[in-house]
Amino acid sequence: MIKKTLHITLKALPILSAFLLAQTLCIGQKTEIGVALGGVSYAGDLYRGYEIANQNIGIQGIYRINFEKDVTFKAGLLYGKVSGDDSHPFDALGQIRNASFDRSFIEASANFEFHFLDYKNKNSTIKWTPYFFAGFGLTKFLNLEEQDDFSSIQPVLPFGLGVKHLIGKQFSLALEFGARKTFFDQLDGISDGDVYDKTNTQFGNPNDKDWYHYLNISFSYLIFKIPCLYKDVPNKSLYK
Repeated sequence: MIKKTLHITLKALPILSAFLLAQTLCIGQKTEIGVALGGVSYAGDLYRGYEIANQNIGIQGIYRINFEKDVTFKAGLLYGKVSGDDSHPFDALGQIRNASFDRSFIEASANFEFHFLDYKNKNSTIKWTPYFFAGFGLTKFLNLEEQDDFSSIQPVLPFGLGVKHLIGKQFSLALEFGARKTFFDQLDGISDGDVYDKTNTQFGNPNDKDWYHYLNISFSYLIFKIPCLYKDVPNKSLYK
């Protein structure tokens, strides 16, 4: 399935590149660059759901293109680490399994953000908006061990919610929480095992894929002083 997904991705990249190239004809006023800093956590056979106490630092470079007042494309490059252990097991198996892991990774993702409020309109008294985002990404895991039996590059589906606040005309501050669904169960090194071998405790639920999350604060700069080739329509909003 992973090979099929990667094949589809490689076929889609030229189309996506052509689409983005077309947008560069008038992109100056619509472009944002920024950086995010926050915590990365993992969910799988060691932790169920979001574990707020299990956080590792993650830093992300951000590039945004604001197509419309309510739709933004965001490309992100995230470096972080996921880790976990059985020090606080949630079931009896974890008490004797005593497993642990940590993996560093680089994630490249492409997302679309939908803003619920026209917060950049100069006539608006609201300078903030909640937003939803979803997209696609590829994650490269950097420190695989000999017993790891999976590809170091894995597809992920990022999605989540956030809140943005406009500072002046060119700066934006955002608080965001995003989940990453993976399509494999070996992120923590624990998956299926021989249930009839009572000496083997190093396995979990093979039907429960692993996840990771990224809670972050980002700061971005809006580049809008580059002249646009299109005729300007004065200030209906920042983008029209």
